[in-house]
Amino acid sequence: MKREFWINAWNEGRTSFHQESYNPKLVKYFPIFKAKAQEKVLVPLCGKTKDLIWLQSINLEVHGYELHKKAIEDFFTENNLHQPNKLQNENFTRYTKENISINCGDFFDSKECNRYDYIYDRAALVALPKGMRITYSNILKTAIKSGGKYLLIVYEYDQSQMPGPPFSVNEKEIKDLYEDKFKIELAEISHLEPNQNNKLSTIEGLIEKVYILEKI
Repeated sequence: MKREFWINAWNEGRTSFHQESYNPKLVKYFPIFKAKAQEKVLVPLCGKTKDLIWLQSINLEVHGYELHKKAIEDFFTENNLHQPNKLQNENFTRYTKENISINCGDFFDSKECNRYDYIYDRAALVALPKGMRITYSNILKTAIKSGGKYLLIVYEYDQSQMPGPPFSVNEKEIKDLYEDKFKIELAEISHLEPNQNNKLSTIEGLIEKVYILEKI
């Protein structure tokens, strides 16, 4: 899937994955980690999610990655974080304000290594086709510290009902992607009703799963 797909999705308003409030699974499960002030959390493919604000509210250093410049600028404006500092490096423009930094560019160009205490992924893994999910998971394995915690939220459904994204990512694939470097716990399974407000509205038998992973 090319980067132009997501740029066009933002430009054309095809962003039903964006939520106007904090994700309830984040609020429910992240406190289990007992995060300490100034620890670092990585939020890949973050868009303009308000979940960044919630993570900041528990005194974490929040680092996001987002391809689309307007999504980043909208995030800072909509959350009254005006005039963020901007710093350009080889691959990214980094926007920073009040312990929230978002790198504008292609996450697959990142070279993070043993830097993060936590990863939060609500809509990143499921946004990627299968081949890219392998590359994505390898980046995360390197980015997070030993003992680091990873909150992962995915969908499962009959992929023939919709080509994706969001894609269906089943439990076997989660294990194939992460079991070599993480302990994996399935924390919750929710059966979701069709929602007329987003792309998942036509899917029957839709399941949302919450995983908690710990880097070995």
